[in-house]
Amino acid sequence: MEFTKSDEAAFKRSLDQAQQLAAKLGPKLDALYQVLKQGEKDRTKMSEPRWEAGFDLAMGRVLANKVRTEAYNAMLAKAKTGLKFQNPDSDTWVLAPADEISVGSQLEKMAKQAQEYLDRVKQQHAGTPWALLAERELKEPIGWKWNEKSVHLERQKMAAAAGAGNNAPPKDALRKLEKPKPKREDVKL
Repeated sequence: MEFTKSDEAAFKRSLDQAQQLAAKLGPKLDALYQVLKQGEKDRTKMSEPRWEAGFDLAMGRVLANKVRTEAYNAMLAKAKTGLKFQNPDSDTWVLAPADEISVGSQLEKMAKQAQEYLDRVKQQHAGTPWALLAERELKEPIGWKWNEKSVHLERQKMAAAAGAGNNAPPKDALRKLEKPKPKREDVKL
């Protein structure tokens, strides 16, 4: 979630590593979404309220997590194209959860769908475990935004360079590892 920009190459490598995590999760969420989407047209045919609540909760949660994952990946890709610090002292980008989605209308549409499914569970099935789970899901923001901060990277580098010679352990503190004790032979009884 935090990406220090010491140099451009290291910054892009850290963004690439973060995108790999989203790339692993994305296909799994998409597979769940595709299965639930097949049942969406038959949702109105459900006669039991618990099945409606279960389906709406599952669809809302999968959509919300799908949007979170895809928006996270898109925000990282956007950062690779170049982000400019507003504050000259800043040296770190922080990706924070937010209620805004700024990386595509498709994701905005899916976020609204997730909100509708979860709100429906909360309203139509109040006082049930499904409503409790829907409320918890709604508390978590679906989108992301970039914030900047300063971790004083240059000062840390200078302090590390200045104290590099003083941090070496004394020679007598460096010991060789002791040889392992010999193993006992197995005795056959």
